[in-house]
Amino acid sequence: MALPALAGTLAAALFSTACAAQTALPGKLEAESYASMQGVATEATSDVGGGANVGWIETNDWMSYSVNPATSGWYTVQYRVASAAATGQLVLSQNAKDISDTVSVPNTGGWQTWSTISSRVYLNAGPQNLAVFAKGGGFNLNWINFTAENTPVALPAIRQDGRYWVDSSGKRVNLRGVNLGNWLQMEFWMLNNSISNSNGAVNDQCTLEGTLAGRFGNAEKERLMGVYRDSWITTRDFDLMKGMGMNVIRVPFYFSLVENEYSPYNLRADAWKHLDFAINEAEKRGMYVILDLHGTVGGQAAAGEQHDGCIGAAQLWTNAGYRDRTKWLWDKIAERYRGRNAVAAYDLLNEPWGTDATTLANYAYELFNVVRAKDPNHMILLPGHNSGIDAYGNPNTRGLSNVAFWMHFYPGLWGWNEVPGAVNQANMHANWLHCNASGTGESCDWNTKLTGLNTPFLIGELQPWTLLGSYGGQITRKTYDAYNMYGWAATSWAYKNVTYGGSNGDTNSWGWGMVTNSSNGGGMGSLNVSTASNAQIESYFRGFATQPLVRNESIAYWMNWKPAVGARIEAEMFTTHSGMRMETTSDAGGGFNVSNVDNNDWMSYPINVPKTGWYQLQFRVASIYNGGQFVLSKNGSDLATVTVPNTGGWQNWQTVTARAYLQAGQQDLAIFARVGGWNMNWWQLNAE
Repeated sequence: MALPALAGTLAAALFSTACAAQTALPGKLEAESYASMQGVATEATSDVGGGANVGWIETNDWMSYSVNPATSGWYTVQYRVASAAATGQLVLSQNAKDISDTVSVPNTGGWQTWSTISSRVYLNAGPQNLAVFAKGGGFNLNWINFTAENTPVALPAIRQDGRYWVDSSGKRVNLRGVNLGNWLQMEFWMLNNSISNSNGAVNDQCTLEGTLAGRFGNAEKERLMGVYRDSWITTRDFDLMKGMGMNVIRVPFYFSLVENEYSPYNLRADAWKHLDFAINEAEKRGMYVILDLHGTVGGQAAAGEQHDGCIGAAQLWTNAGYRDRTKWLWDKIAERYRGRNAVAAYDLLNEPWGTDATTLANYAYELFNVVRAKDPNHMILLPGHNSGIDAYGNPNTRGLSNVAFWMHFYPGLWGWNEVPGAVNQANMHANWLHCNASGTGESCDWNTKLTGLNTPFLIGELQPWTLLGSYGGQITRKTYDAYNMYGWAATSWAYKNVTYGGSNGDTNSWGWGMVTNSSNGGGMGSLNVSTASNAQIESYFRGFATQPLVRNESIAYWMNWKPAVGARIEAEMFTTHSGMRMETTSDAGGGFNVSNVDNNDWMSYPINVPKTGWYQLQFRVASIYNGGQFVLSKNGSDLATVTVPNTGGWQNWQTVTARAYLQAGQQDLAIFARVGGWNMNWWQLNAE
């Protein structure tokens, strides 16, 4: 379905309160101190401290507040509530999007009998507007208190358990993340090809660094490159990545970030500055890092590629000295980060397609052994060839542990199932993720291969939004969900790219970054490094640190979306399934529906049921047959049975109803097809 939003008046009110008096956080907000509201009133309170509370709160009422968190991070949010009912539900929202879990308000025994409930929220530092939104009415609110969680939860180490990524306790970890492209390994298309020299556009990092060194000397070249690295990614970017629902960051880097290129087999004086920064900032926010050697000395990629540093032949494969230096580099990295839990894995080589698959496999195993000699525990990624991973055989037969494969999947691009138009692209991605009706082909064949190898897998690069228009955010979430269901990790390409004019935030036309520069003050010009002074070059580079950014709100919404009681649950947003497929829908609201349902197919959803009791069920269905039937079930036990009518067409939609008695708490609810032959667009649970 299309991206939902709160009432337009809420968004307008939040905008209008930008200049309101701000409350510093950590701190307490008196509920009646709202800057604007809808539908509520105040009254004297008998709670401790006296004063007033907000009352008469009904469903869809809200209060907005202007706040200023001192630091970015997690906050515990306490709500002081009273209710003579048990219908209340509240959530913290920002820009008409939920940013915390929905909290149920209990029956406290009276409208002035007070109790404290809590949730958690991640807030960026600086002035902003927050709203308390009533998803269910029937409660009073006295105050909201924010307490900073200053001590981050230590990340457990990631390891292998058969074909799964697991933590130190053996629990499966669903890694979903993004690449920090164009930071520690530059790719100039991500800068809108805005940098040139006297010979024209600068197309690779070697040319940029060579031009700077030729004009200013190596020392000043190194200083300017350091300015760029300090500016392209800053702490605000880690906040944005966390806010986009990421829990792992793949960090591509160039060999000369660590090795002193002027003195081979020696570390730079600042060898670990930027990798340490990335790991530390990610860890503070509960995110892992994958270290990706994106460009080796001499280069490892195909001759026409810029992403390994220099366009030209991949000299790594013909120069034994370069291969030895690369081994030395990984030895030093493994020595540095041994025991660092926030490092999820070492990605040995990026797209090393300048050689054949067998040569690659043999050398990757050599690198594996180098790393393992210094670091006995970290996951190590064996790089895929553009022809696949078959040349490796099965690493388990070699007695290797904590090893995984990677491939880069770009369906819809460069001739890979490429089709014109957003709708066709959306359906192509849906087919890639959910395979043929027989359960074969597309991603299913890869799952069969990896299951047979009993080895974890990383989709190191993917791009599920750029050509999909309004479908992009949901397909992005579906892609992560489908890959995680298989047990795979996934990191999209890429976190950020910029253009001359920037973006006004319209997600129907979006580039390759989850985040880009804003057209409202974030526009940029070009830079000629053959004529600009070093001060002008420095200023241009520093501008990236403060350039206003805008994120793809559709991706942010869907990556943080959770199925909830009292709201429509998009049928296609199951987390696990058997046999289900999806397609674009013509039902009201657009988006997708579940399709091609056969007997015994099923789909499952994690849902937090707020209270035990009876619930009204609604299901939006379409069929050309009579006799379709499904059940809502939990742990294999039927909760409700529903018959699907003949609606007159696969896109002729009707809403059918049922009832179910549900226990409170977090649980997985499944829709199981006893008799197939129907489509479903959405379903909903409403407490009676």
